[in-house]
Amino acid sequence: MLIAEHFLLLALDPVSGRITLAHRDTRVDIVCAAGLLIDLIVQRRLVPFAPGRLQVDASLPSSHVLLNAAATALAAKPGANATNALRHVARRLAPLTDDLLEGLYRRDFLHRVRDWRFWRSDALRYPLRSLQARNDASELLQQACDGAGGTAGLGLLVLADVAGVMTTHLDARQHERANRLLLGLNGVAFDEELGGIALIRDALLA
Repeated sequence: MLIAEHFLLLALDPVSGRITLAHRDTRVDIVCAAGLLIDLIVQRRLVPFAPGRLQVDASLPSSHVLLNAAATALAAKPGANATNALRHVARRLAPLTDDLLEGLYRRDFLHRVRDWRFWRSDALRYPLRSLQARNDASELLQQACDGAGGTAGLGLLVLADVAGVMTTHLDARQHERANRLLLGLNGVAFDEELGGIALIRDALLA
């Protein structure tokens, strides 16, 4: 499952099927784009190559169409800084959040309900269908607090922190450990293993 999909399972209200974020100024499409970039980092297809900039290898196909689309979009902007990379991917893959939710619905993780009183994109709601899928996403977040979730887990922590959904899924001790891990990204150099994650976090917080 994509990191962005894990994030959406954490961010969705399981009953209403709407995305509810504590940080209301957060652009969900940008956070989801960050999730795709982090998946490319996990696959070693996206790396920092200069201070503040990212380089993609679009020559190797991924098993997921959205990751291929994100890599192709980034290849058209070689050496983009993280902020521009996020915006470009979100724009080229729009409506990214809707596509991710539809993918979760097609795989029976979510229901899809339309409020027929409205004819807008937000008339669609996605109540939770698979409690196990949400629990798996929450478990990955919790494992990441102990450094056991790998790069994907740390990336999910970044997304959850930026969007303000960590407190819903972590207790006080886990939240403290998560904050220490995230603060540790402040000192990561551009050429280190986690440099790409650090660049994306900085761009999300800017």
